[in-house]
Amino acid sequence: MAPQAGKCFDGLTTLTDIHDSVQTIAGNATWVSEFSPVVKGPEKYVAEVLLWLFYRLGLFCGIVGQYAMYIGCKVTSHPNLITIYTAYHPQKLSSEIAVLLQITHTPAFSLESLDFVFVPYYYRPGKNIYYTVRHGDITIAVRIVCVDCVLPCAPRSNLNLVHFMWSTFAYYCSNYAIVVVPSRTPGNKILYVRHYKAEIGGEDSRTCRQCIWDTQDPRMLYNVGCQIPNPCTCILCLKQPLTLKSFV
Repeated sequence: MAPQAGKCFDGLTTLTDIHDSVQTIAGNATWVSEFSPVVKGPEKYVAEVLLWLFYRLGLFCGIVGQYAMYIGCKVTSHPNLITIYTAYHPQKLSSEIAVLLQITHTPAFSLESLDFVFVPYYYRPGKNIYYTVRHGDITIAVRIVCVDCVLPCAPRSNLNLVHFMWSTFAYYCSNYAIVVVPSRTPGNKILYVRHYKAEIGGEDSRTCRQCIWDTQDPRMLYNVGCQIPNPCTCILCLKQPLTLKSFV
């Protein structure tokens, strides 16, 4: 799901500022509502690698919704799609960001430890960008959703962005998130956070049918057949875009 039409993120950093204040007084304590990442291993790690990449590029972002719920074991089936929300401002547009957000059209590329292959069939310029992404032996579909923002933003806006996304969704299934929280005190970290009402309303309010339908289009679950660590000539290893025939 995308944010409601007409809503624009204010770009504030107030929640991270509060986080800094709490840590200054109470050490490593946090005031936000967290959940435990029950699902670990590669599924948890690849999400964190994505978030740290965005952080190092200077982009504010958050993984919100079903994938975060899966990591917290609130849904049992793997969603096969990571949705990460972000935005950029022309004043902070680097060459890497231009490639990642397809402002500079690039069918296949690598950033740090991640290999990206652009999937053009659901692409909406400035709104939705879809990729098949590989990290090590893991391959997964990634959707980048660009939100409108008032000010040029940086990772210190991450917590405010998560709360903005929660307030624009109609369903509790969105009320889980994974986010990097920068700090002026030592120890930038990834937090697994949830809305304080996330557990209210039972199973139906947390996993609405519309959310599941949006994230389980069978064409986004395309298996590239990567054979890593064995010798392989798949599209990710050769960094070649998907063909139209792949989706027939």
